[in-house]
Amino acid sequence: MSTLQNGVANGVNGHHADQQHDGSTHGGLGLRFSDIPQEIDIPVSSGDEAVEVDLVELMEDPTELCTLLEDEHVAKKYWMTISLAYAKQRKVDHAIEILNKSLPTITGRSDEKLSILSCLCWMYLWKSREAPRLRPGKEL
Repeated sequence: MSTLQNGVANGVNGHHADQQHDGSTHGGLGLRFSDIPQEIDIPVSSGDEAVEVDLVELMEDPTELCTLLEDEHVAKKYWMTISLAYAKQRKVDHAIEILNKSLPTITGRSDEKLSILSCLCWMYLWKSREAPRLRPGKEL
């Protein structure tokens, strides 16, 4: 159970969410995105080739990347990995856009879409936590 200290809820064992056991900070991301690789190979349906996508230097607009994923009918894991790479860099709006574009392309088992919807919910919650509590210009 968290306790309030100076108006801030403490995390597990009294550690703040941004503070690691060694006292260093990771911008609130901690180890959440530690499994996101630095690059990913997108398989191309025309053969044994693949397109390498750098997940550190991401495109400012993910539209072209989404088009590649749609055209190649890639598996859910590629959509999720690229979306989480954008979220890791705090580009949550782009991450949400990618996941929304993935939904119509995912066919098969319903749990495939469920994991994408769960990730979308998590991103919307993350985004809402960082939203202002009052409308801009509105005083108490």
